[in-house]
Amino acid sequence: MALDITNKDSKLRIRFDGGLDDKGKQILKSKTYSKIKPETTDDDIYGVATSLTGLQNLPLMSVTRVNEVELAEA
Repeated sequence: MALDITNKDSKLRIRFDGGLDDKGKQILKSKTYSKIKPETTDDDIYGVATSLTGLQNLPLMSVTRVNEVELAEA
């Protein structure tokens, strides 16, 4: 079966270190930014993420790009 693959919007997820809870477990906080054009380069997305991180009080843990694709039978 052949598939048609259509790139949809991407999302940028930035995770921050929220410290430790009462039991010593890591607290992760995240912010997600939607509707990023799929043709945007990874370098550009990372640059935006690091700029946004400078506006936060919490230390950066990770930057993730989530790509959405639509799959349909050809």
